[in-house]
Parts: sequence; C-alpha cells; structure tokens
Amino acid sequence: MGKALLALVLLLQAAADDKAAVDEAIKRFNKAYANPNPGARAGAVTELSSQPHDRTLKLILPLMSADVTQVRKAAAEAMLAFKDWKKIVIPSLQGAMPANAKEPVVQAAILTTLGKLQDPLALPTIHGNFREPNMKVTTAAVEACGLARQKESMDALLELQKDVQKWLKNKQAGPYRDDKGQQGDDNAIKKRLDEIQAAIIKSFQAITKEKWATAPEWEIWWGKKKATFEIPK
Repeated sequence: MGKALLALVLLLQAAADDKAAVDEAIKRFNKAYANPNPGARAGAVTELSSQPHDRTLKLILPLMSADVTQVRKAAAEAMLAFKDWKKIVIPSLQGAMPANAKEPVVQAAILTTLGKLQDPLALPTIHGNFREPNMKVTTAAVEACGLARQKESMDALLELQKDVQKWLKNKQAGPYRDDKGQQGDDNAIKKRLDEIQAAIIKSFQAITKEKWATAPEWEIWWGKKKATFEIPK
C-alpha cells in the first residue's frame, strides 16, 4: 500500500472513530440528562464537554439558559473545553450574561471561563463587571483578569483600585452590596472593599509575575513600567 493511500485510510479510520466516540457521548448525555435531579443533569453536561466537537457544542450552548441554575453553571464552565471554537464560545458567553442577571453564581462562572480562555475579545465583558453590586460577580470579574493575563487589564484594574481606595478612605460602600442588597455597617462595607482590593492585587501579580503587596506600590510600579511592559511567560 502506498504512503498516500495508507494516510488516507488512517484518516478515514480516525474520522470513523471520532464519530463513534461523539455518538456514544451524546447517547450517554441524553440518558443522563433525562434524570430530573439537578446534580445529575449538571454532571451530564460536564461529562459531555469531555468530548469537544461541533455536535456536542451545539447541545451545550443552549443550556446556559436552562431552567436549572446548576445546569447553567455547568454549561458555562463546560465552554472552556471548546477553546478551538472561541469565535462561537466567547460571544455566546458574553450574550449569556444579561440572561443570567438574577443568577450571580452563573455570571461568576461565565466570567471565570472568559478569563481562562485568555482572549482579548473577552475583556470588555470582564472589565464591565467590576462594579456590579453582587460581590460574587465583581470578584469573579477581577479574578478573571488574572486568569486572562492581558496587558489591557492593568489600567482597568488600577482605575478600580483607585476607586476602592477612595471609598475606603471616605468610608463609602461604592456600588457593592451584601446578598440581601444592603450596604450593611461600616465593618461589612470595609470587609467587602478589602476583599476586592485583595483580588485586584492577586490579579496584578498573576498578570505581571511581580510580588508587590499594597495598592500604592502597584500604582508606582505601573507608572514606571506601563510604557515598556510585556506580559512575562
């Protein structure tokens, strides 16, 4: 058998094996997803994502607006397995944010996945959620910058940091609220702002590989390095 013919045979066999694997994965998913238990259905989504393919992606995408929060969250997290389909996945994740406005756990999962995909196209959505009242969403957005590791996030994070420092100084709550939508007392307000500041510093460190630990140090360092900074490996 000639080399060209052998290569064609191997290619066709691989395609057949791939189709069989996807067929089997979809069959298992359909059976597992028929279970009314939310955990079982979420698990079915996660398992299906272990077989990334056009066909499995088409099954998971609509589930970011499913009627069960656990399934929505699992679908958002599952999108990370489909890195080869970023041009579909990123807009779909971004479009799912408004639909999950009352599901902060899902929005946080979406932001985390957008960060892990490490694509500049995701930054407007990530940066645009820095000042959401719900702390789960805000902290997920800030932490997503550290996951994404894009230079453009530095200025956005620094701007947020300046606001946080101003609110701390003036004992203001900023836009953030507790799970009941309340500002709470001074201690609760400070605790939330300190949490955001800690997340900002963690993302600064992840992006730059530097170890500065305070807000003033980062402001000074970025002022000196901004013009020539490149993301380190």
